[in-house]
Amino acid sequence: MIVNAWHRCFRLATCLFLFALACEKVYAQTDEQKNSIIEQRIEEIANSLDEGQELDYTNLFEDLAFYFEHPLNLNSASVDELRELHMLTDVQIANLQKHLARYGDLRSIYELQAVEAFDIPTIRNLTWFVNVEPVLSLKGFSMSEFWRESTHDLFIRYKRNLQLQEGFLPDPDTGVPDYAGSPDYIYSRYRLNYKKSFRAGFTLEKDAGESLEKGPDFYSAHAMFSSQTWLKRFVVGDFQALFGQGLTCWNGLAFGKSPFISNVKRNGIGLRPYSSVQEANFFRGAGVTVGKKDFELTAFFSDKRIDGNADDSADSVLTDDEFIVSSLPLGGLHRTESEIANKNLVREQVYGANLKYNHRFFSVGITGLQSGINAILSPKTDLYSMYRFSGSRNTTVGADYQAVLGNANFFGEAARSANGGFSMIHGLVAALHPSLTFSAVWRYFGKDFQNTKANVFGENSLTAANERGLYTGVQANLSSKITLTAYADLVRYPWLRYRVDGLSVATDYLAQLNYKPDKKNEIYLRYRRRENMLNSSLEDAVITAPAATLQENWRINGSYQVHPNVQLRSRAEWSLFTKEQERSRGFVIYQDVNYKRLGSRATFTLRYAIMDCPDWNARIYAYENDVLYAFSILPYTGRGSRVYGMVKWDVARGVDLWVRYGAFLYNQNRDVTTDTADPTELIRSDVHVQLRLQF
Repeated sequence: MIVNAWHRCFRLATCLFLFALACEKVYAQTDEQKNSIIEQRIEEIANSLDEGQELDYTNLFEDLAFYFEHPLNLNSASVDELRELHMLTDVQIANLQKHLARYGDLRSIYELQAVEAFDIPTIRNLTWFVNVEPVLSLKGFSMSEFWRESTHDLFIRYKRNLQLQEGFLPDPDTGVPDYAGSPDYIYSRYRLNYKKSFRAGFTLEKDAGESLEKGPDFYSAHAMFSSQTWLKRFVVGDFQALFGQGLTCWNGLAFGKSPFISNVKRNGIGLRPYSSVQEANFFRGAGVTVGKKDFELTAFFSDKRIDGNADDSADSVLTDDEFIVSSLPLGGLHRTESEIANKNLVREQVYGANLKYNHRFFSVGITGLQSGINAILSPKTDLYSMYRFSGSRNTTVGADYQAVLGNANFFGEAARSANGGFSMIHGLVAALHPSLTFSAVWRYFGKDFQNTKANVFGENSLTAANERGLYTGVQANLSSKITLTAYADLVRYPWLRYRVDGLSVATDYLAQLNYKPDKKNEIYLRYRRRENMLNSSLEDAVITAPAATLQENWRINGSYQVHPNVQLRSRAEWSLFTKEQERSRGFVIYQDVNYKRLGSRATFTLRYAIMDCPDWNARIYAYENDVLYAFSILPYTGRGSRVYGMVKWDVARGVDLWVRYGAFLYNQNRDVTTDTADPTELIRSDVHVQLRLQF
């Protein structure tokens, strides 16, 4: 029945596709331009992030896509709306508001050149997403206007690895595969937007290996209303809550270390709808934000089922309503018998509230969060985990602040968990000179601080525990074409960690030199050096003790327009890993070709890469273009080559089709840890297809 339902959905989508193709013969240049600009912005961010730091860019893309189609009026924009552009620092926002208060409304976007801390590249990026208009009063709402002004997006996505992996092949003893479902990945989503005032949608997903017998494995739905009245926001269904610096409550997009040194500051915007497929990092319930003058109060409630690993080492049933779990998995995969048994095993309830005072140049907030499960969480008894949360209920309370003084933005947050654990973080981003920006973050994360809803800047971002660190970064515009960015992060761990049986320290240094002669061409050089510690792997070691590790990466990257229709991107990167007597070297070089002819309905992307990364320690991460709302940062490991190609076809106005094929081609036998059915398989390839309908 379920398979037939999916077939009917596919036939319906095909009919809609043919209907749009027959009715629409006008090519929508603005849609092509929008996607190109937004994807370029996201790729710029992704290419600059910490290697291996995979982020969910769905919310970022949705925000930018909305403001591209409905430019933000700078004369009336709120602070939260300006932050949703992900392009401005709080210093720039404060200077813009100061300029508006002193001189009145802007008359031209180029007047931003007179606003302190605004530079030409920032203004150039903003021009696609903002405008300057007189402030108008709101028009009366009507259902006819709602249907006329609303936009709708429907996506259908399919992905499959063309070689069977372990789990899909029959077991030699039982003749039955370990995975319950097919190797197909299926995804669909629908979104409705009305003038940023109302958003609604749903998402359905089936991962490879999961069964469709009971329908899609993951489903999500939301609806949110927002306004500039006393009722700021109201959301029901699945949502995220972002407050302060992420120490007390943050389960959305958050950047780590990168050459964008201003991204060290979190910009909490409160409630927002959940639009992705990470099956654990969201709330399910309702939330509301109300405000009067400078005060805002947010309250929310979540009640959902989450995965849990039942403790089989003892009698796990305590009462009729409580049992023991050893961990709460976050992967969201339900393929094998054990994974299916863990699915939705635990009921989680979360209550939270935030009170915030906003002034023109500073804000303070207090956040409280209580989470509970209908089980007893009892983690492993390893010494390194002795301070981790155990039990069934936890409460965290935190206070945050941010202030703009001159050209400096100060920010921070402190939080305390129910067991008495304490953590805090403080930082600043300052424009010391029109050509010099400085940032610093100091954090003190107590070893006994317990919060499963944190996402803060640092090495232990999701736990905010067992870490002391000082980060400093600088960006210097040496000329109109040359920029130097560098940071240093010094970290100390006051307690044991996984695979580190002792107190340890770590350092992280990065330097990057950018040369951009014009808007279409750029080249940069990057060097990164990371020192850390792991337990000794020497066989003759008398006791287990931490040993120093060193990871170095050198990169040269170029992006250049060789023809109005052709853009090339080239990269060469080397890696070096050393630990005691171990020494691993890696190398990756690739060439990207992007072809797009003005007025053409098709865009082509092609990459060919050569890699020589003999083991996992020598791996090198690289961003790859993918279908809309799918983002790939893959580890290149092994010896061989990588090739992928993608075509995006604007079939008609409101109808887009993506087809992508990628393959790793190995020139030697690979290790079984690559998770393939046959360790000697010399090819690993996949195909990705997506159809989007806009109406």
